[in-house]
Amino acid sequence: MGFPEFFKRQLTIARVYGIPVRIDYRWFAVVALSVWLIASNLQSHVLQLGNVGVPPLAPATAWILGFITTAGLFLSVFGHELSHALMARAEGIGIEEIVLHPFGGLARLKNEPQNPRAELRIAVAGPAASFLFAILAFVAAKIASLGNYEATYIVFFLIASGNLLLALFNLFPGYPLDGGRVLRAILWRSSGSIQDATRKAGICGILIGGMLILFGIYIMVAPNWRPTEPYFMGGWSILVGIFLLDTAAKVVKGAQQAKLLTVADGMSPPVAIDPGLSISRFVDDILPLHRQTSFPVALRGRLHGILTLEDLKSLPRERWPKTIVQTVMRPIVPEFFVGPSTTLDSAQELMKENGVGSIAVINAKGDLVGFLSRGKIRRSSKKKPPSR
Repeated sequence: MGFPEFFKRQLTIARVYGIPVRIDYRWFAVVALSVWLIASNLQSHVLQLGNVGVPPLAPATAWILGFITTAGLFLSVFGHELSHALMARAEGIGIEEIVLHPFGGLARLKNEPQNPRAELRIAVAGPAASFLFAILAFVAAKIASLGNYEATYIVFFLIASGNLLLALFNLFPGYPLDGGRVLRAILWRSSGSIQDATRKAGICGILIGGMLILFGIYIMVAPNWRPTEPYFMGGWSILVGIFLLDTAAKVVKGAQQAKLLTVADGMSPPVAIDPGLSISRFVDDILPLHRQTSFPVALRGRLHGILTLEDLKSLPRERWPKTIVQTVMRPIVPEFFVGPSTTLDSAQELMKENGVGSIAVINAKGDLVGFLSRGKIRRSSKKKPPSR
C-alpha cells in the first residue's frame, strides 16, 4: 500500500475561513510520541536550551510542558499550511482542505496557479509564516528568561526551534517541499512549461528523499550517538525520506504522462457559431446556455474565426441586432487552431500566447472537431493537481 492510500482515514475537526481542517488518525500517534519525547528529555538530564541550562524537571511538570509544547508545534504546522491556503485564495485559487498528517501537513488546492509568480507567492507563504512564528517565540522565550519563568522559557524556546527547523527543512529545493515549489516557479518562468518544471522539481525531490534515507541509516549505525536517540532520529529520517521519495516519484510520473496527453484527450465538443448570426441572437439564445468566454465561428464545419466576449465590450448594445458575428470575430490565423494529435502541453502554451485563451481543433480534413479553453479542459483527461 502506497503512502497516498496510507493517509485516507481522516477526521474533520474545524472549518477556518471556510476551509475544512482535517487530521489523519495516525497523527494522534505522532502527538503522543512527541509528548513522550519532550517529557522524557525534560525529566532525565540537564538540557542546554540556548544559553540557559535546564535541570531535570519533576515528571508531572515535564509531561504538562510536553503536552503544551506539542500543541504549540502542531498549531504552528497548521499556521504554516493556513498561510499557503490564504495566499492561494488571494491568487484566486480555491482550497479543498487543510490536512495534518504524521509527516506535517498540506493545503490541498483545487487547481494549479495560473502563472509562476502566483506559484512562488504561494510557496514562500508557508516558510515565511514559520520564520515569523520562530522570531515571535524566540522573543517570548527571551522575555521569559529575563523574568526567570523557566517553564515558559522551555515551551517558547522549543516552539521557536521547531518552527525554525520546519521553515529551513521546507526550503530544501525538492518537490513537494516548499523549496521545490519555489524551484518549480523559477523553472516554469524560464521554460514556460509547468509540466517540465514540475518534472525537474520532482526529480530533485526524489534525490532529497534518497539523501534523507541514507542519512537516517547513517545515524542508526553511527557509534557516537546516545543509545536511545539514533533509532528514533534515524528511523524518522528514513520514514520522511520514503514519504518524499514516493510523493516526488508520483509527481514526476504524472508530469511525464501530462506531456503525453493530446488535444484529443482534453477537447470538448465545439459550440460553433454561424458567422452570419446577429450579436443580439448570440447573446439572447446561445450565451445563456453556454457560459464560455470564447466561441469558434464556423460554417458547414469549417472554421472562420473565434468570437470572444471581450471583443463585444466595445460594441454598443444598440448595434447588436444589426451586427453579425463575422464583423466582430477574430479572423482565423494559425495560432487559433491545432490538430487532435498535438500535445496538450503545447496547446496550453499556445492558448497563453494567442490572445484569446482558447483554441479550435481541426482534423486532417479541415473540419472543426473540438474546442479548448484555458481552465476548462475536459475533466476526464485532467490529473488531480499536486497539493501543498
